[in-house]
Amino acid sequence: MKKVYAYLTVFLLLTLFFLYGAVFSGSSATLPSGSSLEAPGGCHLLGTDNLGIDIYAQISAGFFRSMAIGLATAGLTFLLGGGLGVTAGYLGGKVDDVVSFLINVLLSIPQLPVMIVMGAFFGQSTWNIIWIIAAFSWAPIAKQLRAKTISVRSAPYIRLAKSYGGGTWYIIRRHMLRELLPLLTVNAIGVVGASIVQESSMAFLGLSDPLAKSWGLMIARAKGFSGIFFTEFWKWWLLPPVLSLVCSTLCLRLLAKAMEQVWLKEA
Repeated sequence: MKKVYAYLTVFLLLTLFFLYGAVFSGSSATLPSGSSLEAPGGCHLLGTDNLGIDIYAQISAGFFRSMAIGLATAGLTFLLGGGLGVTAGYLGGKVDDVVSFLINVLLSIPQLPVMIVMGAFFGQSTWNIIWIIAAFSWAPIAKQLRAKTISVRSAPYIRLAKSYGGGTWYIIRRHMLRELLPLLTVNAIGVVGASIVQESSMAFLGLSDPLAKSWGLMIARAKGFSGIFFTEFWKWWLLPPVLSLVCSTLCLRLLAKAMEQVWLKEA
């Protein structure tokens, strides 16, 4: 449990750091507030880009956009993957066959290439990105929830509840949910981190909203700047969004792993 608290603390500190940059730093994430490619200093903690826009404000705005996309995607996969997995595992039969077929199909598809094609087809919209990522994120959750539901539904207390006339929804809500919710929560946290990487990847390829502040878009613009690696500019223009992406996703992944270990010990 100490690891969970430690990773939560680190993530909270990251959030506070980006909150200061987005709200209290005094610089805009969209409008120039300094000279072009200004080095880090007192007015601009992480310097400015080629348009004179504050880097700290941009990566801070990118953090909250990435988290919003990750949470929205996790919510959709929580409902879709959890609902289908529990339904298939509990009802069995043809319902289980259909859901299992869909799960296996989605797990066998190479995600990123298909997501790129879908992103190009549906257009550069934040909600399109959320729906596309969610469409490829629910299958692993549904697979795990299905397997867990199958093991739980044969427990003596579940059979006893059925013998006393307990309905499907009653048994799932009152008896099975407490067994399934920890696994679903851990997977949802993992989806948040994966969604941030996937959204950044699509933004890097130019498939996200071009007007929104995204880490992937920042990385693409910095990398596309002529001769950036022959100058000092990459240290405060390219490196901050890369480190922000790595630190945020790594923290979420470690948090999910620590919560999973705690849950397995208590199970």
